[in-house]
Amino acid sequence: MATTIEDIQYDEMLAELHHEAMMRKEAMKQCIYILVEGESEEVTFKSLLEDCGLDFKEHGVVIANYNGIGNLRHAIRLLKMTLTHDRPIVVTFDDDIEGKAAQKHIKGSQFTPFKVPFEPVVTYKNGSSGGSFEECFAPDCFISSCFEADFVPASVRSKEPEFREYFDPTRPWLAQFAKFLDANGGCGNSINKVHIAKAMTSKCSPAPETFEILARTIIGIRDRHPIENPNDVEISLFR
Repeated sequence: MATTIEDIQYDEMLAELHHEAMMRKEAMKQCIYILVEGESEEVTFKSLLEDCGLDFKEHGVVIANYNGIGNLRHAIRLLKMTLTHDRPIVVTFDDDIEGKAAQKHIKGSQFTPFKVPFEPVVTYKNGSSGGSFEECFAPDCFISSCFEADFVPASVRSKEPEFREYFDPTRPWLAQFAKFLDANGGCGNSINKVHIAKAMTSKCSPAPETFEILARTIIGIRDRHPIENPNDVEISLFR
């Protein structure tokens, strides 16, 4: 039976689908890790980065939560022991006082440190400038997200205009909100940062500049470390 053009086209289609599936699988095997500081970042970074053009499957990107800045040094030590030294890893951290101190542990050519937010927003008591995840967003987005949270009593929600008058965007934001809650019948210790993070992410459009820069950084790393086809093996006929 003769081979038809349709047979050839069908075989080519299957080969292309197989190649795409194989390369998607290889993308995850050769993934770029994004280390994030906590749960707020873990549940929001993917959406924010996708809004900035990063394709997690195509670029082979995986988010890993190191669960607090105090664990960063240990996480990096374990990664150095278990991963190959050519595996690219982006280490994100809040650009606050603790994050600045921990940055010195990000050593090695495979690590790319990335502070959040990328540009300083607030000033701390020690005079240093920086910020944290919340300060990546616009002040209005932060404030409206805070007052929608379930942990805020109804009596305090009505005082949002008062907080807007009180709020100073050059000072740490969450600390101001906690202080306002304590002074107005709420509980500063009840703040659910993850709830606020999700609300800010759903409200913001476009994504904050920090995530545009982070997305470009990761795409640039992938361009320098392209996904290798496992079938591309050089065979020497002469030994």
